[in-house]
Amino acid sequence: MKKVLAIARREFTAMVVTKTFVFSLFMMPILMAGGLFLIPALTKLSGTKERRIIVADATDALFDSIQQAAEQRNAALAQSMASDSDNESVDPMMGAETFRFERAATATLSDEQRLELSDQIRDGQLYAFVEIPAEFPSIPTESPNQTDHSTAKFVSQDAVLSQTRRWLESFLQKQSRRTKLIELGLDPDLVAKANVAVTLTPNTPFEKTDSGSVTSKDGMGTLASMFLPFGIMMLMFMVIFMAAQPMLESAMEEKQHRIAELLLGSVTSTELMAGKLIGNVAGSFVIFTFYACGALIVANKNAWELSLDWTQLPWLIVFQILGVLLYSSIFLTIGASVSELKEAQSLLLPVWLLLVSPLMVWFMAIRDPNGIVAVSLSFFPPSTPLMMSLRLSSGQTLPVWHAPLAALLMLTITTVVIMTAGRLYRISLLRTDSAASIKQMFQRLRATAK
Repeated sequence: MKKVLAIARREFTAMVVTKTFVFSLFMMPILMAGGLFLIPALTKLSGTKERRIIVADATDALFDSIQQAAEQRNAALAQSMASDSDNESVDPMMGAETFRFERAATATLSDEQRLELSDQIRDGQLYAFVEIPAEFPSIPTESPNQTDHSTAKFVSQDAVLSQTRRWLESFLQKQSRRTKLIELGLDPDLVAKANVAVTLTPNTPFEKTDSGSVTSKDGMGTLASMFLPFGIMMLMFMVIFMAAQPMLESAMEEKQHRIAELLLGSVTSTELMAGKLIGNVAGSFVIFTFYACGALIVANKNAWELSLDWTQLPWLIVFQILGVLLYSSIFLTIGASVSELKEAQSLLLPVWLLLVSPLMVWFMAIRDPNGIVAVSLSFFPPSTPLMMSLRLSSGQTLPVWHAPLAALLMLTITTVVIMTAGRLYRISLLRTDSAASIKQMFQRLRATAK
Protein backbone atom coordinates (compact mmCIF):
# COMPACT_ATOMS: atom_id res chain seq x y z
CA MET A 1 0.00 0.00 0.00
CA LYS A 2 2.90 2.35 0.68
CA LYS A 3 4.09 1.91 -2.90
CA VAL A 4 0.62 2.71 -4.23
CA LEU A 5 0.40 5.86 -2.11
CA ALA A 6 3.90 6.90 -3.18
CA ILE A 7 2.88 6.59 -6.83
CA ALA A 8 -0.37 8.45 -6.10
CA ARG A 9 1.55 11.29 -4.44
CA ARG A 10 3.95 11.48 -7.38
CA GLU A 11 1.06 11.56 -9.91
CA PHE A 12 -0.79 14.18 -7.88
CA THR A 13 2.30 16.39 -7.73
CA ALA A 14 3.07 15.91 -11.43
CA MET A 15 -0.48 16.82 -12.32
CA VAL A 16 -1.12 19.79 -10.02
CA VAL A 17 2.25 21.42 -9.35
CA THR A 18 2.96 22.48 -12.94
CA LYS A 19 2.67 25.74 -14.85
CA THR A 20 0.61 24.01 -17.53
CA PHE A 21 -1.99 22.88 -14.98
CA VAL A 22 -2.31 26.35 -13.45
CA PHE A 23 -2.57 27.92 -16.90
CA SER A 24 -5.22 25.40 -17.97
CA LEU A 25 -7.11 25.94 -14.73
CA PHE A 26 -7.59 29.62 -15.50
CA MET A 27 -7.94 29.34 -19.28
CA MET A 28 -10.57 26.58 -19.40
CA PRO A 29 -13.50 28.67 -18.08
CA ILE A 30 -12.39 31.57 -20.27
CA LEU A 31 -12.51 29.36 -23.36
CA MET A 32 -15.86 27.87 -22.32
CA ALA A 33 -17.77 31.05 -21.46
CA GLY A 34 -15.30 33.89 -21.69
CA GLY A 35 -17.03 35.35 -24.72
CA LEU A 36 -19.91 36.52 -22.54
CA PHE A 37 -17.53 38.84 -20.68
CA LEU A 38 -14.85 39.32 -23.33
CA ILE A 39 -17.08 40.90 -26.00
CA PRO A 40 -18.27 43.82 -23.79
CA ALA A 41 -14.72 44.38 -22.54
CA LEU A 42 -13.27 44.44 -26.06
CA THR A 43 -16.11 46.72 -27.17
CA LYS A 44 -15.21 49.31 -24.54
CA LEU A 45 -11.51 48.89 -25.25
CA SER A 46 -11.81 49.40 -29.01
CA GLY A 47 -13.95 52.53 -28.66
CA THR A 48 -16.79 53.63 -30.89
CA LYS A 49 -17.07 53.12 -34.65
CA GLU A 50 -19.12 55.46 -36.83
CA ARG A 51 -21.40 53.97 -39.48
CA ARG A 52 -22.10 56.39 -42.34
CA ILE A 53 -25.40 55.54 -44.06
CA ILE A 54 -27.09 57.27 -47.00
CA VAL A 55 -30.92 57.24 -46.96
CA ALA A 56 -33.01 57.73 -50.09
CA ASP A 57 -36.42 58.48 -48.55
CA ALA A 58 -39.07 58.57 -51.26
CA THR A 59 -41.77 59.17 -48.61
CA ASP A 60 -40.07 62.44 -47.57
CA ALA A 61 -41.39 61.81 -44.06
CA LEU A 62 -39.18 59.20 -42.38
CA PHE A 63 -35.64 60.57 -42.65
CA ASP A 64 -36.00 63.18 -39.90
CA SER A 65 -37.39 60.62 -37.42
CA ILE A 66 -34.65 58.14 -38.32
CA GLN A 67 -31.98 60.79 -37.80
CA GLN A 68 -33.49 61.85 -34.48
CA ALA A 69 -33.68 58.26 -33.20
CA ALA A 70 -30.06 57.66 -34.25
CA GLU A 71 -28.88 60.79 -32.41
CA GLN A 72 -30.69 59.66 -29.26
CA ARG A 73 -29.05 56.24 -29.51
CA ASN A 74 -25.62 57.80 -30.10
CA ALA A 75 -26.04 59.96 -26.99
CA ALA A 76 -27.14 56.95 -24.92
CA LEU A 77 -24.13 54.99 -26.16
CA ALA A 78 -21.74 57.82 -25.30
CA GLN A 79 -23.23 58.07 -21.81
CA SER A 80 -22.98 54.32 -21.33
CA MET A 81 -19.33 54.24 -22.44
CA ALA A 82 -18.43 57.19 -20.22
CA SER A 83 -20.15 55.91 -17.08
CA ASP A 84 -19.17 52.26 -17.65
CA SER A 85 -22.79 51.25 -17.11
CA ASP A 86 -25.44 49.43 -19.10
CA ASN A 87 -28.18 51.26 -20.95
CA GLU A 88 -31.34 49.53 -22.08
CA SER A 89 -31.51 51.58 -25.29
CA VAL A 90 -28.17 50.20 -26.48
CA ASP A 91 -27.98 46.68 -27.85
CA PRO A 92 -24.76 45.07 -26.48
CA MET A 93 -24.57 42.75 -29.49
CA MET A 94 -24.17 45.76 -31.80
CA GLY A 95 -20.98 46.85 -30.12
CA ALA A 96 -19.95 50.50 -29.88
CA GLU A 97 -21.40 51.65 -33.21
CA THR A 98 -22.70 55.16 -33.80
CA PHE A 99 -24.89 56.06 -36.78
CA ARG A 100 -24.53 59.03 -39.11
CA PHE A 101 -27.49 59.11 -41.46
CA GLU A 102 -27.29 61.41 -44.48
CA ARG A 103 -30.06 62.24 -46.94
CA ALA A 104 -29.44 61.14 -50.52
CA ALA A 105 -29.20 63.75 -53.24
CA THR A 106 -32.44 62.47 -54.76
CA ALA A 107 -35.46 60.78 -53.16
CA THR A 108 -35.23 57.86 -55.58
CA LEU A 109 -31.99 56.32 -56.84
CA SER A 110 -31.12 55.47 -60.41
CA ASP A 111 -28.99 52.47 -61.36
CA GLU A 112 -25.99 54.76 -61.87
CA GLN A 113 -26.40 56.20 -58.37
CA ARG A 114 -26.72 52.69 -56.91
CA LEU A 115 -23.47 51.64 -58.59
CA GLU A 116 -21.71 54.81 -57.38
CA LEU A 117 -22.84 54.25 -53.77
CA SER A 118 -21.89 50.56 -53.99
CA ASP A 119 -18.38 51.55 -55.10
CA GLN A 120 -18.14 53.84 -52.06
CA ILE A 121 -19.15 50.91 -49.84
CA ARG A 122 -16.45 48.72 -51.35
CA ASP A 123 -13.88 51.52 -50.92
CA GLY A 124 -14.80 51.97 -47.27
CA GLN A 125 -16.09 55.51 -47.68
CA LEU A 126 -19.66 54.44 -46.91
CA TYR A 127 -21.07 51.69 -44.73
CA ALA A 128 -24.50 51.27 -46.35
CA PHE A 129 -27.33 52.96 -48.20
CA VAL A 130 -31.07 52.54 -47.73
CA GLU A 131 -33.89 52.91 -50.22
CA ILE A 132 -37.36 53.59 -48.82
CA PRO A 133 -40.15 53.48 -51.45
CA ALA A 134 -42.83 56.13 -51.72
CA GLU A 135 -45.56 53.60 -50.79
CA PHE A 136 -43.84 52.81 -47.48
CA PRO A 137 -45.75 52.02 -45.35
CA SER A 138 -49.00 51.02 -47.01
CA ILE A 139 -52.09 49.01 -46.18
CA PRO A 140 -53.34 46.19 -48.45
CA THR A 141 -56.54 47.31 -50.15
CA GLU A 142 -57.80 44.26 -52.04
CA SER A 143 -57.57 41.51 -49.42
CA PRO A 144 -56.03 41.00 -45.98
CA ASN A 145 -53.62 38.42 -47.42
CA GLN A 146 -52.31 40.76 -50.11
CA THR A 147 -48.61 41.54 -49.78
CA ASP A 148 -48.11 45.21 -48.93
CA HIS A 149 -45.31 47.50 -50.05
CA SER A 150 -43.68 47.92 -46.62
CA THR A 151 -40.33 46.78 -47.99
CA ALA A 152 -37.20 48.90 -48.02
CA LYS A 153 -33.70 47.98 -49.23
CA PHE A 154 -30.57 47.96 -47.09
CA VAL A 155 -27.34 47.63 -49.09
CA SER A 156 -23.99 46.89 -47.41
CA GLN A 157 -21.24 44.31 -47.58
CA ASP A 158 -22.55 42.57 -44.43
CA ALA A 159 -26.23 43.23 -45.09
CA VAL A 160 -27.43 39.78 -43.97
CA LEU A 161 -25.65 39.83 -40.60
CA SER A 162 -25.65 43.59 -40.05
CA GLN A 163 -26.83 44.61 -36.59
CA THR A 164 -27.31 48.13 -37.97
CA ARG A 165 -29.87 46.76 -40.42
CA ARG A 166 -31.67 45.05 -37.55
CA TRP A 167 -31.83 48.29 -35.56
CA LEU A 168 -33.16 50.25 -38.54
CA GLU A 169 -35.63 47.49 -39.41
CA SER A 170 -37.01 47.52 -35.86
CA PHE A 171 -37.36 51.31 -35.94
CA LEU A 172 -39.12 51.32 -39.32
CA GLN A 173 -41.45 48.58 -38.18
CA LYS A 174 -42.56 50.70 -35.21
CA GLN A 175 -43.05 53.71 -37.47
CA SER A 176 -44.99 51.63 -39.99
CA ARG A 177 -47.25 50.25 -37.28
CA ARG A 178 -47.99 53.71 -35.93
CA THR A 179 -48.73 55.13 -39.41
CA LYS A 180 -51.06 52.26 -40.31
CA LEU A 181 -53.00 52.60 -37.07
CA ILE A 182 -53.54 56.31 -37.76
CA GLU A 183 -54.70 55.52 -41.31
CA LEU A 184 -57.21 53.06 -39.88
CA GLY A 185 -58.56 55.72 -37.54
CA LEU A 186 -57.09 54.19 -34.39
CA ASP A 187 -55.21 55.94 -31.61
CA PRO A 188 -51.70 54.38 -31.43
CA ASP A 189 -51.39 55.25 -27.72
CA LEU A 190 -54.66 53.49 -26.87
CA VAL A 191 -53.64 50.46 -28.93
CA ALA A 192 -50.31 50.36 -27.10
CA LYS A 193 -52.17 50.34 -23.77
CA ALA A 194 -54.43 47.55 -25.00
CA ASN A 195 -51.41 45.53 -26.08
CA VAL A 196 -49.70 45.73 -22.70
CA ALA A 197 -47.59 42.65 -22.08
CA VAL A 198 -48.90 39.94 -19.74
CA THR A 199 -46.34 38.34 -17.44
CA LEU A 200 -46.66 34.80 -16.14
CA THR A 201 -44.15 34.73 -13.28
CA PRO A 202 -42.33 31.41 -12.76
CA ASN A 203 -42.76 30.02 -9.25
CA THR A 204 -41.39 27.01 -7.45
CA PRO A 205 -43.79 24.59 -5.71
CA PHE A 206 -44.95 25.88 -2.32
CA GLU A 207 -43.17 24.70 0.81
CA LYS A 208 -43.79 25.00 4.51
CA THR A 209 -41.14 26.96 6.40
CA ASP A 210 -39.88 26.39 9.94
CA SER A 211 -42.16 29.18 11.17
CA GLY A 212 -45.19 27.36 9.79
CA SER A 213 -45.91 29.71 6.89
CA VAL A 214 -46.33 28.51 3.33
CA THR A 215 -44.11 30.17 0.75
CA SER A 216 -42.89 29.86 -2.80
CA LYS A 217 -39.95 31.42 -4.61
CA ASP A 218 -41.08 33.66 -7.43
CA GLY A 219 -39.05 35.08 -10.27
CA MET A 220 -36.59 32.22 -10.33
CA GLY A 221 -35.14 33.68 -13.47
CA THR A 222 -35.53 31.65 -16.63
CA LEU A 223 -31.92 32.05 -17.67
CA ALA A 224 -30.61 31.23 -14.18
CA SER A 225 -32.77 28.12 -13.89
CA MET A 226 -31.51 26.98 -17.30
CA PHE A 227 -27.83 27.82 -17.13
CA LEU A 228 -27.13 26.80 -13.53
CA PRO A 229 -27.59 23.07 -14.35
CA PHE A 230 -25.67 23.56 -17.60
CA GLY A 231 -22.87 25.22 -15.62
CA ILE A 232 -22.75 22.25 -13.23
CA MET A 233 -22.58 19.90 -16.23
CA MET A 234 -19.75 21.92 -17.77
CA LEU A 235 -17.94 21.86 -14.42
CA MET A 236 -18.16 18.06 -14.44
CA PHE A 237 -16.92 17.98 -18.04
CA MET A 238 -13.92 20.22 -17.28
CA VAL A 239 -12.98 18.14 -14.23
CA ILE A 240 -13.06 14.88 -16.19
CA PHE A 241 -11.25 16.39 -19.19
CA MET A 242 -8.47 18.01 -17.16
CA ALA A 243 -8.03 14.89 -15.01
CA ALA A 244 -8.08 12.26 -17.77
CA GLN A 245 -5.84 13.97 -20.34
CA PRO A 246 -2.66 13.84 -18.16
CA MET A 247 -3.11 10.06 -17.84
CA LEU A 248 -2.69 9.67 -21.59
CA GLU A 249 0.41 11.85 -21.66
CA SER A 250 1.91 10.16 -18.59
CA ALA A 251 1.53 6.64 -19.99
CA MET A 252 2.96 7.64 -23.38
CA GLU A 253 5.93 9.38 -21.78
CA GLU A 254 6.74 6.41 -19.56
CA LYS A 255 6.52 4.04 -22.51
CA GLN A 256 8.55 6.16 -24.95
CA HIS A 257 11.37 6.89 -22.49
CA ARG A 258 11.44 3.32 -21.08
CA ILE A 259 10.55 4.65 -17.64
CA ALA A 260 7.91 1.94 -17.26
CA GLU A 261 10.57 -0.78 -17.28
CA LEU A 262 12.23 0.80 -14.23
CA LEU A 263 8.93 1.28 -12.43
CA LEU A 264 7.82 -2.29 -13.02
CA GLY A 265 11.05 -3.45 -11.45
CA SER A 266 9.79 -2.09 -8.12
CA VAL A 267 6.00 -2.37 -8.30
CA THR A 268 3.45 -4.45 -10.15
CA SER A 269 1.43 -3.04 -13.02
CA THR A 270 -1.69 -3.21 -10.81
CA GLU A 271 -0.05 -1.11 -8.10
CA LEU A 272 1.26 1.32 -10.70
CA MET A 273 -2.17 1.81 -12.27
CA ALA A 274 -3.92 2.01 -8.89
CA GLY A 275 -1.51 4.68 -7.69
CA LYS A 276 -1.96 6.70 -10.86
CA LEU A 277 -5.76 6.59 -10.58
CA ILE A 278 -5.75 7.56 -6.89
CA GLY A 279 -3.43 10.49 -7.55
CA ASN A 280 -5.61 11.47 -10.50
CA VAL A 281 -8.79 11.49 -8.40
CA ALA A 282 -7.03 13.64 -5.79
CA GLY A 283 -6.02 16.07 -8.52
CA SER A 284 -9.59 16.21 -9.80
CA PHE A 285 -10.75 17.38 -6.36
CA VAL A 286 -8.37 20.34 -6.65
CA ILE A 287 -10.01 21.27 -9.96
CA PHE A 288 -13.53 20.75 -8.58
CA THR A 289 -12.83 22.80 -5.45
CA PHE A 290 -11.18 25.63 -7.39
CA TYR A 291 -14.04 26.03 -9.87
CA ALA A 292 -16.79 25.51 -7.28
CA CYS A 293 -15.33 28.13 -4.93
CA GLY A 294 -14.78 30.51 -7.84
CA ALA A 295 -18.41 30.10 -8.94
CA LEU A 296 -19.68 30.75 -5.39
CA ILE A 297 -17.54 33.89 -5.07
CA VAL A 298 -18.82 35.25 -8.39
CA ALA A 299 -22.42 34.42 -7.47
CA ASN A 300 -22.08 36.08 -4.06
CA LYS A 301 -20.45 39.19 -5.56
CA ASN A 302 -23.25 39.59 -8.10
CA ALA A 303 -25.98 38.71 -5.57
CA TRP A 304 -27.12 35.72 -7.62
CA GLU A 305 -29.47 33.35 -5.86
CA LEU A 306 -28.42 29.76 -6.55
CA SER A 307 -31.43 27.45 -6.60
CA LEU A 308 -29.22 24.43 -5.96
CA ASP A 309 -30.26 21.70 -3.56
CA TRP A 310 -27.09 21.28 -1.50
CA THR A 311 -28.25 17.85 -0.31
CA GLN A 312 -27.39 16.64 -3.81
CA LEU A 313 -23.72 17.63 -3.42
CA PRO A 314 -22.63 14.15 -2.17
CA TRP A 315 -24.13 12.60 -5.30
CA LEU A 316 -22.28 15.08 -7.49
CA ILE A 317 -19.01 14.13 -5.79
CA VAL A 318 -19.76 10.41 -6.24
CA PHE A 319 -20.41 10.83 -9.95
CA GLN A 320 -17.31 12.99 -10.30
CA ILE A 321 -15.11 10.31 -8.73
CA LEU A 322 -16.62 7.54 -10.83
CA GLY A 323 -16.40 9.62 -14.01
CA VAL A 324 -12.75 10.47 -13.40
CA LEU A 325 -11.91 6.82 -12.65
CA LEU A 326 -13.75 5.59 -15.76
CA TYR A 327 -12.22 7.98 -18.27
CA SER A 328 -8.79 8.13 -16.63
CA SER A 329 -8.45 4.34 -16.86
CA ILE A 330 -9.46 4.45 -20.54
CA PHE A 331 -7.03 7.27 -21.33
CA LEU A 332 -4.27 5.50 -19.39
CA THR A 333 -4.80 2.29 -21.34
CA ILE A 334 -4.83 4.08 -24.70
CA GLY A 335 -1.62 5.90 -23.76
CA ALA A 336 0.07 2.59 -22.96
CA SER A 337 -1.17 0.99 -26.20
CA VAL A 338 0.29 3.54 -28.64
CA SER A 339 3.66 5.08 -29.33
CA GLU A 340 2.65 8.42 -30.88
CA LEU A 341 -0.03 11.00 -30.18
CA LYS A 342 -1.50 10.80 -33.69
CA GLU A 343 -2.15 7.08 -33.11
CA ALA A 344 -3.99 7.91 -29.89
CA GLN A 345 -6.25 10.45 -31.57
CA SER A 346 -8.12 7.86 -33.63
CA LEU A 347 -8.66 5.73 -30.52
CA LEU A 348 -9.83 8.71 -28.48
CA LEU A 349 -12.49 9.84 -30.98
CA PRO A 350 -15.21 7.35 -29.89
CA VAL A 351 -14.34 8.06 -26.24
CA TRP A 352 -14.82 11.81 -26.75
CA LEU A 353 -18.11 11.21 -28.55
CA LEU A 354 -19.39 9.25 -25.56
CA LEU A 355 -18.24 11.93 -23.13
CA VAL A 356 -19.74 14.91 -24.98
CA SER A 357 -23.02 13.21 -25.98
CA PRO A 358 -24.95 14.79 -23.04
CA LEU A 359 -23.74 18.25 -24.12
CA MET A 360 -25.53 17.80 -27.44
CA VAL A 361 -28.95 17.33 -25.81
CA TRP A 362 -28.58 19.45 -22.67
CA PHE A 363 -31.34 21.87 -23.66
CA MET A 364 -33.83 19.05 -24.21
CA ALA A 365 -32.77 17.45 -20.93
CA ILE A 366 -33.12 20.63 -18.87
CA ARG A 367 -36.60 21.24 -20.26
CA ASP A 368 -37.67 17.76 -19.18
CA PRO A 369 -35.22 16.21 -16.69
CA ASN A 370 -37.53 13.21 -16.24
CA GLY A 371 -38.04 12.71 -19.99
CA ILE A 372 -36.94 9.67 -21.93
CA VAL A 373 -33.78 11.34 -23.32
CA ALA A 374 -32.49 12.53 -19.96
CA VAL A 375 -33.36 9.30 -18.14
CA SER A 376 -31.86 7.09 -20.86
CA LEU A 377 -28.54 8.95 -20.85
CA SER A 378 -28.55 8.89 -17.04
CA PHE A 379 -28.42 5.10 -17.10
CA PHE A 380 -25.87 4.93 -19.95
CA PRO A 381 -22.64 4.84 -17.88
CA PRO A 382 -20.33 6.81 -20.24
CA SER A 383 -22.75 9.77 -20.11
CA THR A 384 -24.01 9.22 -16.55
CA PRO A 385 -21.70 11.72 -14.75
CA LEU A 386 -22.65 14.69 -16.97
CA MET A 387 -26.35 13.89 -17.36
CA MET A 388 -26.96 13.10 -13.68
CA SER A 389 -25.16 16.28 -12.62
CA LEU A 390 -27.50 18.22 -14.94
CA ARG A 391 -30.62 16.51 -13.64
CA LEU A 392 -29.64 16.74 -9.95
CA SER A 393 -29.05 20.49 -10.24
CA SER A 394 -32.18 21.19 -12.31
CA GLY A 395 -34.28 21.93 -9.21
CA GLN A 396 -36.93 19.40 -10.23
CA THR A 397 -37.85 16.38 -8.16
CA LEU A 398 -36.33 13.16 -9.45
CA PRO A 399 -37.43 9.64 -8.49
CA VAL A 400 -35.48 8.69 -5.36
CA TRP A 401 -34.10 5.53 -6.95
CA HIS A 402 -32.58 7.23 -10.01
CA ALA A 403 -29.38 8.53 -8.38
CA PRO A 404 -28.57 5.29 -6.44
CA LEU A 405 -29.28 3.07 -9.46
CA ALA A 406 -27.23 5.30 -11.79
CA ALA A 407 -24.37 5.29 -9.27
CA LEU A 408 -24.57 1.48 -8.94
CA LEU A 409 -24.50 1.02 -12.73
CA MET A 410 -21.66 3.49 -12.99
CA LEU A 411 -19.72 1.73 -10.24
CA THR A 412 -20.21 -1.66 -11.89
CA ILE A 413 -19.13 -0.50 -15.33
CA THR A 414 -16.22 1.49 -13.89
CA THR A 415 -15.00 -1.60 -12.01
CA VAL A 416 -15.21 -3.73 -15.16
CA VAL A 417 -13.44 -1.06 -17.23
CA ILE A 418 -10.67 -0.64 -14.65
CA MET A 419 -10.10 -4.41 -14.49
CA THR A 420 -10.05 -4.69 -18.29
CA ALA A 421 -7.90 -1.57 -18.59
CA GLY A 422 -5.52 -3.01 -15.99
CA ARG A 423 -4.95 -6.12 -18.10
CA LEU A 424 -4.49 -4.11 -21.28
CA TYR A 425 -2.18 -1.72 -19.43
CA ARG A 426 -0.03 -4.62 -18.22
CA ILE A 427 0.05 -6.19 -21.70
CA SER A 428 0.76 -3.01 -23.66
CA LEU A 429 3.15 -1.15 -21.37
CA LEU A 430 6.27 -3.07 -22.37
CA ARG A 431 5.35 -3.69 -26.02
CA THR A 432 7.13 -1.69 -28.69
CA ASP A 433 4.34 -1.93 -31.27
CA SER A 434 1.12 0.11 -31.22
CA ALA A 435 -2.54 -0.82 -31.33
CA ALA A 436 -3.95 1.02 -34.32
CA SER A 437 -7.58 0.38 -33.40
CA ILE A 438 -9.81 -0.69 -30.55
CA LYS A 439 -10.19 -4.06 -32.29
CA GLN A 440 -6.43 -4.68 -32.04
CA MET A 441 -6.50 -3.77 -28.35
CA PHE A 442 -9.11 -6.43 -27.65
CA GLN A 443 -7.22 -8.92 -29.83
CA ARG A 444 -4.30 -8.48 -27.46
CA LEU A 445 -6.66 -9.08 -24.55
CA ARG A 446 -8.04 -12.29 -26.06
CA ALA A 447 -4.56 -13.53 -26.95
CA THR A 448 -3.44 -13.38 -23.32
CA ALA A 449 -6.64 -15.06 -22.12
CA LYS A 450 -5.89 -18.21 -24.16
